[in-house]
Amino acid sequence: MEKATKAVLFNALLFPGWGQIYLKQYKKGVLIILAITAGTLSILWSVIETTRNILKIVPFKKGTVTFGAVIQLSINSIKSLNFYHLSFILFFMLLLWIFSMIDSYQEGKQLID
Repeated sequence: MEKATKAVLFNALLFPGWGQIYLKQYKKGVLIILAITAGTLSILWSVIETTRNILKIVPFKKGTVTFGAVIQLSINSIKSLNFYHLSFILFFMLLLWIFSMIDSYQEGKQLID
């Protein structure tokens, strides 16, 4: 299998940026991984903060915490997130993922030529 194909598969199936690391473009790979991780953590932080705010308003009563209640709270938190903020981050992450695949393919092809 060609290096370019392997690099794209690493980006597509493992994590964006792994293809660049496979091609020994460490700085670019780490930057992509850090950007994707920052986006993921930003979304996670938003969900946690929203959940905390919901729990301040409507706390669980003692002895009523069940798995179903936690799942329902998580769903309610996700529903009440800022849609535009979430969309912007997800769109940025998708563009970065696509860029990493295209870039790793082109860089892998240049290594062969």
